[in-house]
Amino acid sequence: MRRLVPPLAALALVLVSGRASAAPPSLRFSSEFSVSQALEARVQFWVRIFTEVSQNEVVLHDRDDVRIVYDVVPSASEEAVESVRSSYAHILASLALGELLPVALRDPVEAALVRPAPERQRVQALFAAVSACGPVAYARAVGNIRGQRGLKEIFADGLQRAELYLPVIRPVFAAAQLPPELVYLPHVESSFNPNAVSRAGAAGLWQFMRDTAEGRLRVGGVDERFDPVRSTQAAAEHLARARSVLGSWPLAIASYNHGIPGIARARADVGSDSLDDIIRGYRGASFGFASQNFYAEFLAAAHVARHADYYFPDLKRSPMLQYVVRRGDTLWTIARKHRVSVRALVAANNLGRSPLQRGQRLIIRL
Repeated sequence: MRRLVPPLAALALVLVSGRASAAPPSLRFSSEFSVSQALEARVQFWVRIFTEVSQNEVVLHDRDDVRIVYDVVPSASEEAVESVRSSYAHILASLALGELLPVALRDPVEAALVRPAPERQRVQALFAAVSACGPVAYARAVGNIRGQRGLKEIFADGLQRAELYLPVIRPVFAAAQLPPELVYLPHVESSFNPNAVSRAGAAGLWQFMRDTAEGRLRVGGVDERFDPVRSTQAAAEHLARARSVLGSWPLAIASYNHGIPGIARARADVGSDSLDDIIRGYRGASFGFASQNFYAEFLAAAHVARHADYYFPDLKRSPMLQYVVRRGDTLWTIARKHRVSVRALVAANNLGRSPLQRGQRLIIRL
Protein backbone atom coordinates (compact mmCIF):
# COMPACT_ATOMS: atom_id res chain seq x y z
CA MET A 1 0.00 0.00 0.00
CA ARG A 2 1.13 3.54 -0.62
CA ARG A 3 0.84 6.44 1.76
CA LEU A 4 -1.04 9.45 0.49
CA VAL A 5 0.37 12.90 1.14
CA PRO A 6 -1.99 15.63 2.34
CA PRO A 7 -2.30 18.75 0.16
CA LEU A 8 0.65 21.14 0.40
CA ALA A 9 2.69 18.56 2.31
CA ALA A 10 5.81 19.92 0.67
CA LEU A 11 5.22 23.28 2.30
CA ALA A 12 4.78 22.13 5.88
CA LEU A 13 7.01 19.83 7.85
CA VAL A 14 5.23 16.83 9.33
CA LEU A 15 6.35 16.95 12.96
CA VAL A 16 7.27 13.69 14.62
CA SER A 17 7.03 12.61 18.24
CA GLY A 18 9.39 14.44 20.56
CA ARG A 19 9.06 17.77 18.77
CA ALA A 20 5.39 18.01 17.81
CA SER A 21 4.82 20.96 20.10
CA ALA A 22 7.81 23.00 18.90
CA ALA A 23 7.69 25.14 15.79
CA PRO A 24 10.29 24.30 13.12
CA PRO A 25 13.33 26.61 13.14
CA SER A 26 12.94 29.47 10.68
CA LEU A 27 15.10 29.61 7.58
CA ARG A 28 17.72 32.22 8.40
CA PHE A 29 21.07 32.59 6.67
CA SER A 30 23.89 35.09 6.38
CA SER A 31 23.14 38.19 4.31
CA GLU A 32 25.25 36.75 1.45
CA PHE A 33 22.60 34.08 0.83
CA SER A 34 19.37 35.39 -0.67
CA VAL A 35 16.20 33.32 -0.30
CA SER A 36 13.25 34.36 -2.47
CA GLN A 37 9.72 33.03 -1.94
CA ALA A 38 10.13 30.62 -4.84
CA LEU A 39 13.48 29.45 -3.53
CA GLU A 40 12.12 29.00 -0.01
CA ALA A 41 9.66 26.40 -1.31
CA ARG A 42 12.58 24.47 -2.82
CA VAL A 43 14.55 24.70 0.42
CA GLN A 44 11.60 23.41 2.44
CA PHE A 45 11.26 20.50 0.00
CA TRP A 46 14.88 19.46 0.59
CA VAL A 47 14.56 19.91 4.35
CA ARG A 48 11.79 17.35 4.20
CA ILE A 49 13.83 14.98 2.01
CA PHE A 50 16.77 15.22 4.44
CA THR A 51 14.80 14.83 7.67
CA GLU A 52 11.49 13.04 7.08
CA VAL A 53 11.67 10.71 4.11
CA SER A 54 13.45 7.37 4.44
CA GLN A 55 15.78 6.09 1.75
CA ASN A 56 13.24 3.29 1.29
CA GLU A 57 10.60 5.85 0.27
CA VAL A 58 10.23 7.84 -2.94
CA VAL A 59 8.51 11.23 -3.13
CA LEU A 60 6.62 11.78 -6.38
CA HIS A 61 6.51 15.47 -7.21
CA ASP A 62 6.40 17.96 -10.06
CA ARG A 63 9.85 18.51 -11.52
CA ASP A 64 9.46 22.28 -11.91
CA ASP A 65 7.26 23.13 -8.93
CA VAL A 66 8.28 21.05 -5.91
CA ARG A 67 5.31 22.40 -3.95
CA ILE A 68 3.23 19.89 -5.91
CA VAL A 69 3.81 16.58 -4.13
CA TYR A 70 1.58 13.74 -5.29
CA ASP A 71 2.56 10.88 -3.03
CA VAL A 72 5.22 9.14 -0.98
CA VAL A 73 5.72 5.57 -2.13
CA PRO A 74 6.97 3.39 0.76
CA SER A 75 8.85 0.91 -1.40
CA ALA A 76 12.34 0.52 -2.79
CA SER A 77 10.87 -1.19 -5.86
CA GLU A 78 11.14 0.77 -9.09
CA GLU A 79 8.12 -1.16 -10.38
CA ALA A 80 5.99 0.06 -7.47
CA VAL A 81 7.12 3.64 -8.01
CA GLU A 82 6.40 3.46 -11.73
CA SER A 83 2.92 2.06 -11.07
CA VAL A 84 2.01 4.98 -8.81
CA ARG A 85 3.60 7.45 -11.21
CA SER A 86 1.47 6.05 -14.03
CA SER A 87 -1.72 6.39 -12.00
CA TYR A 88 -1.07 10.09 -11.41
CA ALA A 89 -0.20 10.63 -15.06
CA HIS A 90 -3.63 9.20 -15.93
CA ILE A 91 -5.34 11.50 -13.43
CA LEU A 92 -3.56 14.55 -14.84
CA ALA A 93 -4.37 13.53 -18.42
CA SER A 94 -8.03 13.11 -17.55
CA LEU A 95 -8.11 16.50 -15.80
CA ALA A 96 -6.59 18.16 -18.86
CA LEU A 97 -9.03 16.41 -21.20
CA GLY A 98 -12.02 16.94 -18.95
CA GLU A 99 -11.62 20.72 -18.87
CA LEU A 100 -11.48 20.84 -22.66
CA LEU A 101 -14.73 18.90 -23.11
CA PRO A 102 -18.23 20.37 -23.05
CA VAL A 103 -19.70 20.25 -19.56
CA ALA A 104 -22.31 17.65 -20.55
CA LEU A 105 -19.60 15.20 -21.65
CA ARG A 106 -17.12 15.64 -18.81
CA ASP A 107 -18.57 13.28 -16.21
CA PRO A 108 -18.88 10.16 -18.47
CA VAL A 109 -15.40 10.61 -19.94
CA GLU A 110 -13.79 11.31 -16.58
CA ALA A 111 -15.53 8.33 -15.03
CA ALA A 112 -13.94 6.11 -17.66
CA LEU A 113 -10.47 7.54 -17.25
CA VAL A 114 -10.14 8.60 -13.66
CA ARG A 115 -9.41 6.73 -10.47
CA PRO A 116 -11.49 7.37 -7.29
CA ALA A 117 -12.93 10.87 -7.05
CA PRO A 118 -11.22 11.82 -3.73
CA GLU A 119 -7.79 11.24 -5.23
CA ARG A 120 -8.67 13.30 -8.28
CA GLN A 121 -9.98 16.11 -6.09
CA ARG A 122 -6.78 16.04 -4.03
CA VAL A 123 -4.68 16.53 -7.17
CA GLN A 124 -6.91 19.42 -8.23
CA ALA A 125 -6.45 20.97 -4.79
CA LEU A 126 -2.66 20.69 -5.09
CA PHE A 127 -2.69 22.64 -8.35
CA ALA A 128 -5.25 25.15 -7.13
CA ALA A 129 -3.11 25.94 -4.09
CA VAL A 130 -0.22 27.02 -6.32
CA SER A 131 -2.46 28.75 -8.89
CA ALA A 132 -1.60 26.25 -11.61
CA CYS A 133 -5.06 25.01 -12.63
CA GLY A 134 -6.21 24.57 -16.19
CA PRO A 135 -5.77 22.09 -19.04
CA VAL A 136 -2.37 23.45 -20.05
CA ALA A 137 -0.97 23.06 -16.52
CA TYR A 138 -2.35 19.53 -16.18
CA ALA A 139 -1.10 18.48 -19.61
CA ARG A 140 2.39 19.81 -18.92
CA ALA A 141 2.47 17.99 -15.59
CA VAL A 142 1.76 14.59 -17.16
CA GLY A 143 5.36 14.16 -18.27
CA ASN A 144 6.78 16.14 -15.37
CA ILE A 145 6.32 13.68 -12.51
CA ARG A 146 9.67 13.01 -10.84
CA GLY A 147 10.68 10.61 -8.08
CA GLN A 148 13.06 11.69 -5.29
CA ARG A 149 14.31 9.04 -2.90
CA GLY A 150 14.51 10.07 0.75
CA LEU A 151 17.84 10.82 2.40
CA LYS A 152 16.99 10.80 6.10
CA GLU A 153 19.32 7.96 7.13
CA ILE A 154 22.12 9.17 4.88
CA PHE A 155 21.92 12.69 6.29
CA ALA A 156 21.92 11.35 9.85
CA ASP A 157 25.11 9.38 9.10
CA GLY A 158 26.63 12.51 7.58
CA LEU A 159 25.93 14.46 10.76
CA GLN A 160 28.00 11.98 12.73
CA ARG A 161 30.88 11.95 10.25
CA ALA A 162 30.86 15.74 10.09
CA GLU A 163 31.98 15.89 13.71
CA LEU A 164 35.34 14.49 12.61
CA TYR A 165 35.92 16.96 9.78
CA LEU A 166 34.26 20.25 10.74
CA PRO A 167 37.11 21.08 13.20
CA VAL A 168 39.44 20.89 10.17
CA ILE A 169 37.15 22.72 7.73
CA ARG A 170 36.08 25.66 9.89
CA PRO A 171 39.52 27.27 10.43
CA VAL A 172 40.45 26.85 6.75
CA PHE A 173 37.25 28.56 5.59
CA ALA A 174 37.51 31.24 8.28
CA ALA A 175 41.05 32.06 7.13
CA ALA A 176 39.73 32.39 3.58
CA GLN A 177 36.95 34.71 4.87
CA LEU A 178 34.20 32.48 3.51
CA PRO A 179 30.64 32.54 4.92
CA PRO A 180 30.28 30.04 7.80
CA GLU A 181 27.39 28.15 6.14
CA LEU A 182 29.75 26.88 3.43
CA VAL A 183 31.32 24.36 5.81
CA TYR A 184 28.16 22.26 5.41
CA LEU A 185 28.46 21.86 1.63
CA PRO A 186 29.88 18.30 1.96
CA HIS A 187 26.46 17.19 3.26
CA VAL A 188 25.23 17.64 -0.31
CA GLU A 189 28.39 16.50 -2.04
CA SER A 190 29.65 13.46 -0.12
CA SER A 191 27.70 13.18 3.16
CA PHE A 192 31.08 14.00 4.77
CA ASN A 193 32.61 10.77 3.48
CA PRO A 194 36.22 11.46 2.38
CA ASN A 195 36.26 8.20 0.38
CA ALA A 196 33.14 8.95 -1.66
CA VAL A 197 33.40 8.50 -5.45
CA SER A 198 30.54 9.43 -7.75
CA ARG A 199 29.53 7.65 -10.95
CA ALA A 200 31.02 10.57 -12.88
CA GLY A 201 34.37 10.17 -11.10
CA ALA A 202 34.11 13.03 -8.60
CA ALA A 203 36.05 12.05 -5.49
CA GLY A 204 36.58 12.87 -1.86
CA LEU A 205 34.91 15.04 0.75
CA TRP A 206 34.43 17.89 -1.73
CA GLN A 207 33.78 15.71 -4.80
CA PHE A 208 36.41 17.21 -7.06
CA MET A 209 36.51 16.03 -10.65
CA ARG A 210 40.01 15.27 -11.90
CA ASP A 211 40.14 18.27 -14.25
CA THR A 212 38.87 20.65 -11.54
CA ALA A 213 41.42 19.36 -9.03
CA GLU A 214 44.42 19.65 -11.38
CA GLY A 215 46.56 22.63 -10.46
CA ARG A 216 45.33 22.54 -6.87
CA LEU A 217 45.72 18.90 -5.86
CA ARG A 218 47.84 15.94 -6.88
CA VAL A 219 45.67 13.30 -8.53
CA GLY A 220 48.38 10.90 -9.68
CA GLY A 221 49.93 8.42 -7.24
CA VAL A 222 48.46 9.46 -3.90
CA ASP A 223 45.21 11.20 -4.88
CA GLU A 224 44.91 14.30 -2.69
CA ARG A 225 41.20 14.56 -3.44
CA PHE A 226 40.81 11.96 -0.70
CA ASP A 227 42.84 14.01 1.79
CA PRO A 228 40.35 15.99 3.95
CA VAL A 229 42.88 18.74 4.75
CA ARG A 230 44.30 19.31 1.28
CA SER A 231 40.92 18.97 -0.45
CA THR A 232 39.38 21.45 2.00
CA GLN A 233 42.08 23.99 1.20
CA ALA A 234 41.44 23.45 -2.51
CA ALA A 235 37.67 23.78 -2.00
CA ALA A 236 38.14 27.11 -0.21
CA GLU A 237 40.23 28.40 -3.12
CA HIS A 238 37.72 27.15 -5.68
CA LEU A 239 34.71 28.68 -3.91
CA ALA A 240 36.45 32.03 -3.42
CA ARG A 241 37.32 32.14 -7.13
CA ALA A 242 33.76 31.24 -8.14
CA ARG A 243 32.41 34.08 -6.02
CA SER A 244 34.94 36.50 -7.52
CA VAL A 245 34.08 35.52 -11.10
CA LEU A 246 30.28 35.27 -10.76
CA GLY A 247 29.68 38.08 -8.28
CA SER A 248 27.32 36.41 -5.80
CA TRP A 249 27.21 33.39 -3.54
CA PRO A 250 23.98 31.94 -5.01
CA LEU A 251 25.63 31.80 -8.43
CA ALA A 252 28.96 30.61 -7.01
CA ILE A 253 27.33 27.73 -5.16
CA ALA A 254 25.23 26.78 -8.19
CA SER A 255 28.49 26.68 -10.16
CA TYR A 256 29.85 24.04 -7.78
CA ASN A 257 27.45 21.69 -9.55
CA HIS A 258 27.15 23.25 -13.00
CA GLY A 259 30.64 24.72 -13.37
CA ILE A 260 31.76 28.34 -13.39
CA PRO A 261 31.67 28.59 -17.23
CA GLY A 262 28.23 26.95 -17.26
CA ILE A 263 26.69 29.44 -14.85
CA ALA A 264 28.40 32.32 -16.65
CA ARG A 265 26.77 31.15 -19.92
CA ALA A 266 23.40 30.82 -18.19
CA ARG A 267 23.67 34.34 -16.79
CA ALA A 268 24.56 35.76 -20.19
CA ASP A 269 21.77 33.84 -21.93
CA VAL A 270 19.08 35.03 -19.50
CA GLY A 271 20.55 38.49 -19.07
CA SER A 272 20.20 38.47 -15.30
CA ASP A 273 22.33 37.93 -12.20
CA SER A 274 19.34 36.44 -10.36
CA LEU A 275 19.47 32.68 -9.79
CA ASP A 276 15.66 32.66 -9.76
CA ASP A 277 15.63 34.18 -13.25
CA ILE A 278 18.20 31.66 -14.45
CA ILE A 279 16.21 28.72 -13.06
CA ARG A 280 13.03 30.01 -14.72
CA GLY A 281 14.49 31.09 -18.02
CA TYR A 282 17.62 29.10 -18.86
CA ARG A 283 17.19 25.98 -20.99
CA GLY A 284 20.75 24.72 -21.28
CA ALA A 285 20.93 21.02 -22.10
CA SER A 286 22.84 20.10 -18.94
CA PHE A 287 21.06 22.55 -16.64
CA GLY A 288 18.62 19.99 -15.27
CA PHE A 289 16.92 19.33 -11.96
CA ALA A 290 20.18 18.76 -10.05
CA SER A 291 21.73 22.05 -11.18
CA GLN A 292 18.51 24.01 -10.67
CA ASN A 293 18.16 22.72 -7.12
CA PHE A 294 21.77 22.63 -5.95
CA TYR A 295 21.67 26.00 -4.18
CA ALA A 296 18.40 25.10 -2.44
CA GLU A 297 19.84 21.72 -1.42
CA PHE A 298 22.86 23.44 0.09
CA LEU A 299 20.73 25.91 2.06
CA ALA A 300 18.53 23.08 3.32
CA ALA A 301 21.57 21.05 4.37
CA ALA A 302 23.10 24.03 6.19
CA HIS A 303 19.79 24.72 7.93
CA VAL A 304 19.31 21.12 9.08
CA ALA A 305 22.93 20.77 10.20
CA ARG A 306 22.68 23.94 12.31
CA HIS A 307 19.45 22.65 13.90
CA ALA A 308 20.35 18.97 14.08
CA ASP A 309 19.05 18.58 17.61
CA TYR A 310 15.58 19.61 16.43
CA TYR A 311 15.43 17.49 13.29
CA PHE A 312 17.27 14.47 14.72
CA PRO A 313 16.53 14.54 18.46
CA ASP A 314 17.18 10.81 18.85
CA LEU A 315 20.40 10.70 16.85
CA LYS A 316 22.82 8.26 18.46
CA ARG A 317 26.37 9.48 18.10
CA SER A 318 28.58 6.42 18.20
CA PRO A 319 32.27 6.94 19.07
CA MET A 320 34.44 7.34 15.97
CA LEU A 321 38.08 7.83 15.18
CA GLN A 322 40.08 8.40 12.02
CA TYR A 323 42.79 6.06 10.84
CA VAL A 324 45.44 6.91 8.23
CA VAL A 325 46.30 3.93 6.03
CA ARG A 326 49.95 2.86 6.18
CA ARG A 327 52.10 0.74 3.91
CA GLY A 328 51.08 -2.92 4.18
CA ASP A 329 47.64 -2.25 5.69
CA THR A 330 44.65 -4.27 4.53
CA LEU A 331 41.00 -3.99 5.48
CA TRP A 332 41.37 -7.19 7.54
CA THR A 333 44.39 -5.97 9.52
CA ILE A 334 42.80 -2.56 10.18
CA ALA A 335 39.51 -4.13 11.24
CA ARG A 336 41.30 -6.62 13.52
CA LYS A 337 43.42 -3.90 15.11
CA HIS A 338 40.35 -1.85 16.04
CA ARG A 339 38.10 -4.83 16.87
CA VAL A 340 35.49 -4.09 14.24
CA SER A 341 34.27 -6.19 11.33
CA VAL A 342 35.51 -5.73 7.77
CA ARG A 343 31.88 -5.27 6.73
CA ALA A 344 31.43 -2.43 9.22
CA LEU A 345 34.65 -0.80 8.03
CA VAL A 346 33.55 -0.98 4.40
CA ALA A 347 30.08 0.37 5.20
CA ALA A 348 31.37 3.28 7.30
CA ASN A 349 33.64 4.43 4.48
CA ASN A 350 31.58 3.50 1.43
CA LEU A 351 34.51 1.48 0.14
CA GLY A 352 34.25 -0.34 -3.15
CA ARG A 353 36.71 -2.78 -4.67
CA SER A 354 39.49 -0.25 -5.16
CA PRO A 355 42.63 -1.07 -3.15
CA LEU A 356 43.52 1.03 -0.13
CA GLN A 357 45.96 3.87 -0.70
CA ARG A 358 48.75 4.85 1.66
CA GLY A 359 47.67 8.08 3.38
CA GLN A 360 43.96 7.36 2.88
CA ARG A 361 41.85 8.24 5.92
CA LEU A 362 39.28 5.78 7.19
CA ILE A 363 36.48 6.27 9.69
CA ILE A 364 36.39 3.66 12.44
CA ARG A 365 33.07 3.32 14.27
CA LEU A 366 33.87 1.85 17.69
